[in-house]
Amino acid sequence: MPRTEPSTMEFLDLITSQDCEETRRRISGRLSRDYYWQAFEPFEPEPPEKPVAGSLSDDLADIWRELKVGLLAIDNHADDVTVDVVWHWQSSFEYHWARHAASAISALNALCLGSP
Repeated sequence: MPRTEPSTMEFLDLITSQDCEETRRRISGRLSRDYYWQAFEPFEPEPPEKPVAGSLSDDLADIWRELKVGLLAIDNHADDVTVDVVWHWQSSFEYHWARHAASAISALNALCLGSP
């Protein structure tokens, strides 16, 4: 995506925490398994004493929220917010949901392949 700078971030309030939680619950209800184990930070000098639990429904709901807020802003404000939405998607991907996406892909792969 092109590097941009936002002019407004007002559209980020289009989805509430309750909306996100409702989406997470709907996703969780459709999964045969939700929680998985992972190494939280793969390049730490020392491995963690215990694996960290992840939630596939939480990962997918976080990704949904970051993308949906931009789509709603574009639907509601047409071209006025396109640059801001691109900035938000790029920034939120780099600092937040890229890890959720990577973890979700790994967990989905294990789920689809019938991991025990």
